[in-house]
Amino acid sequence: MSLTIFSIVRPFLAAILWAGILVISTWRPYLFLVKCLRGRRALAAVTMIAALCGFILLPIVLAASDFSSVASTWSIQLHAAFGEGWPALPQWLVSLPVAGSYIDQFWNKLGAKDAETITSFRSYIAPASQLLLLLAKEVGSGMMLLVMSLFISFFIYMGGEDLLAWIRGFVERLAGERSIELLGISLASTKGVVYGFMGTAVVQAVLAWLAFLISGVPNAASLGFASFILALMPFGPSLIGLPAAAWLYYQGEVGWSIFMVVWMLFVVGSADNVIKPLLIGKGSSLPFILIFFGVLGGALAFGMLGVFIGPVLLTIFYELARSWIFYPQRLPPATVTTLPDEPKE
Repeated sequence: MSLTIFSIVRPFLAAILWAGILVISTWRPYLFLVKCLRGRRALAAVTMIAALCGFILLPIVLAASDFSSVASTWSIQLHAAFGEGWPALPQWLVSLPVAGSYIDQFWNKLGAKDAETITSFRSYIAPASQLLLLLAKEVGSGMMLLVMSLFISFFIYMGGEDLLAWIRGFVERLAGERSIELLGISLASTKGVVYGFMGTAVVQAVLAWLAFLISGVPNAASLGFASFILALMPFGPSLIGLPAAAWLYYQGEVGWSIFMVVWMLFVVGSADNVIKPLLIGKGSSLPFILIFFGVLGGALAFGMLGVFIGPVLLTIFYELARSWIFYPQRLPPATVTTLPDEPKE
């Protein structure tokens, strides 16, 4: 019976998890809206979902629009370049140590329609095409899951207290007298990851986007969104910022290149050490290796949304295991009857 129920819920599991994470982290603003709207919970839930759509979907739409514009520009430039014959590679690419001469030789043979080179090139193209199709599929499924999770969030907002009672009863059956403590740890860990990791990622992405924008790096919106994804790992935005600095250097913009390196390493990079402790508070930090596993493993398990779901689930497990092992005698509070931040009567 349980396997049958799981098979029914499995297609929606990622959306349900993400919806729960969104609701837990925004429960206080939701209660404030309910109070302002004089108890009209449905209207407050719709307002919260509209705000989440603007906060989550708007950057994705802007990045997609930017990427589409760039792809169109590249297509026009490629058509113009090949219209005058086989073009030469840029000098900065040819002058790269070790690889530059090999790339230039391979490119010239490809232009001369060398049979062996064309066969080798086709062997590279097929896996790359499959990878692009897989990436497009994951992005599309991730967007569908995101929309589904926002839809589910409405019903969680509406019945949050009843859902908590069900979860509390289920956890009590599993953990006995420590159920309330463990449930509290789970909720606090979820909020800590969302406010700490994702809040820091938003700040780092905005700082990186500003650097790309003012230094004249193309595709600033797309690179800023990519920085948000990579910011879940320490110094992740530098994986984009440092190549951008190299591009500026080869364009002759030495001053902007130095600015980009300093900004990405000391401003964007240090934001992780300053902002995250302020947002998480005194809670423990998840070890880097678990963050790495959470991001990659979550992406493999749940697709695009798994990048965010993975660290949350691993943090909950880490905190529960730590509490269970190192504080086995600590007793829970007498009663917990409300969601976090819910006003007590």
